[in-house]
Amino acid sequence: MMERSTGDGDEARNGVAVSDELSIQFVNTVAWRLRDRGEERLPSSEALLDWFRVVGLVTPSYSARLQAHWRKRPDEAERLYEEAIVLREAVYQLFRTRLAAQRFFEFHVKILNATLRAGAPGLRVASARSLVVWSPTFPHTSPADLLKPIAWSAADLLTGPRAQKIRQCQDDRGCGWLFIDESRAQNRRWCSMGDCGNRAKARRHYLRHKSPENDRSTN
Repeated sequence: MMERSTGDGDEARNGVAVSDELSIQFVNTVAWRLRDRGEERLPSSEALLDWFRVVGLVTPSYSARLQAHWRKRPDEAERLYEEAIVLREAVYQLFRTRLAAQRFFEFHVKILNATLRAGAPGLRVASARSLVVWSPTFPHTSPADLLKPIAWSAADLLTGPRAQKIRQCQDDRGCGWLFIDESRAQNRRWCSMGDCGNRAKARRHYLRHKSPENDRSTN
């Protein structure tokens, strides 16, 4: 299984670039989206819970208590997992549609709205030194509440000025990761210069020096 880097200057935790929008991070839990078969990075409810912890949606203590609860109620874990994957794919399609300036499918909008409408009475934030962090409380925060910040992030991005900056990596291997182009020229092509960008440049350099003109000049 090929590992992916997280991008130039991105803070990384367990392979997750945490400087991107939360909804972009969530969509990018599928690698190589533009290949015939993408690479699923959230293959189970346990992996989903670990992702929640890595991006700061849950505390380690909440994660441990929820994991213990799920051992007794695996049906609840599977239900949340399925709901999360449905939301992820709807958000991905919404971002892709916005990127292509096409008409949105109402089905995808309804999925996002369903998460936005759901209550989350136990979900709160707390101060941690100079930061404000998500601080769910167990058992008052339903696991489904943890999808709410992802939906908020997606809705904020889609309706705000940065919607026009959504891009998809142009790596010719089929990377497919999304990113926000904050470059001054608005011409960023790759999810990461340290990964897809460097590879593309190295390939162009190789092909340039392997051209027939260069081959003849060495003979």
